Amino acid sequence: MQLNAALMCLRSLHTASYLTVSYDYVNKWLYADWQEQQSPATVQAGSELLLQCLKDKECHKLLTDNTRVLGSLTAASEWVKLNLFQQLADIGVAYIAWVHSSNCYSRYTADFILQQVDSPIVAAFNDLPAAYAWLQHCDTYRCLNAS
Repeated sequence: MQLNAALMCLRSLHTASYLTVSYDYVNKWLYADWQEQQSPATVQAGSELLLQCLKDKECHKLLTDNTRVLGSLTAASEWVKLNLFQQLADIGVAYIAWVHSSNCYSRYTADFILQQVDSPIVAAFNDLPAAYAWLQHCDTYRCLNAS
């Protein structure tokens, strides 16, 4: 199964060089397409933007795509671990499908962070189609594990 972000039913909410945030109006979730090298400042600014968009659209699901991220997330990992996931849970986000970057350092850092997240439920994937399919079914059954 191949899925192209352009084929999703997306309405762009915000575009920056490091992040594009869109609303999938069929699935009623946010799609966050992270790009380029990320710094602590871009991760924090992008995360705050995501939080605001999630609140505005009253979304309970997030598809975060890191396939175009270059380099490691190590410098921002502590802030993400200590702040972002708790804030996502606090605003009602229940499910996050996380698509890994192909960068091994970014993947390692993400896996380390995601293993420590209790809420919301987060599943990590190597490709967008698998993440998309998992997130679509999260209202149908309790999504505990990525297959």
